[in-house]
Amino acid sequence: MNSKQTTIAFLAALLAASSATPAFAARGKALGQAKATADGVAAGLSEDDLAAGKAWAGKVGAGFETRGGNTEKDAASFHAEARKLEGDWVVLAAFDYAWEQVEEVSEDGTKSDKDTVDSLKGTVDLKRRLPGCFVFADFSGERDRIADLNYRFVESLGLGTYLLDRDTVKFTVQAGLAYVQEEYDGTEGGSEDYLAYRAAERLDWVPTWAEGVSFFESAEYLQSFEESDDYLASAEAGVDIPMFLGLSLTVKGVVDYDNTPAAGKERCDRQVVAQVSYNF
Repeated sequence: MNSKQTTIAFLAALLAASSATPAFAARGKALGQAKATADGVAAGLSEDDLAAGKAWAGKVGAGFETRGGNTEKDAASFHAEARKLEGDWVVLAAFDYAWEQVEEVSEDGTKSDKDTVDSLKGTVDLKRRLPGCFVFADFSGERDRIADLNYRFVESLGLGTYLLDRDTVKFTVQAGLAYVQEEYDGTEGGSEDYLAYRAAERLDWVPTWAEGVSFFESAEYLQSFEESDDYLASAEAGVDIPMFLGLSLTVKGVVDYDNTPAAGKERCDRQVVAQVSYNF
């Protein structure tokens, strides 16, 4: 069985588990509804939003990034996200875009016109509560001209659980399989795809002493089953501070690590991001 067939079989098994039997669903209905509310709060929907029947919440923002690694320049950035709670399902979608102006210098010292170098990433996360755990499906696509990454698509599916599930603190861990397709500019052999295992965690904390302020951190690790040195890791941590008129300030640090980058590129990229967002 090849990697694609293994992935398809794994997806089918988990989707079958999420459907379950009528008796199983009835036995866990009360717990499922309560945990769905917890999922909504962790996704950014407040208890008041849920009580009012608000299905969607999100924000749109812009700001700047200070970068290190494959570039030492500052970049402008844009972020948008939306979250929805529907029964036992939580849907999260996010889009990030950053760009900077660069000036190429030839061997004779001649400077060319400025060019825009950018990076973008879009993600969609689906999560469904089951008694004692949840099943998730993540889909992401990205391009990073700064790191000579033409594209990377990742589809993953697995199981997770809440290690902390309180009103002010939510902490989840999850693990599963992922299918990775990527291509670097100028890399011999062109594109490649591989089956990987994936582990991730996320912490959300809303302290009682700072109304409306929320802290967050998350990490993700992907490693190929076939090549042990072919792995990706990322982590971020930050704070979201409410301001006025639906606006908020988000400040976070981000680290992305690619153990097999494009030829001549750095393995680690770092960003400090500051953005002002409108919340809806």
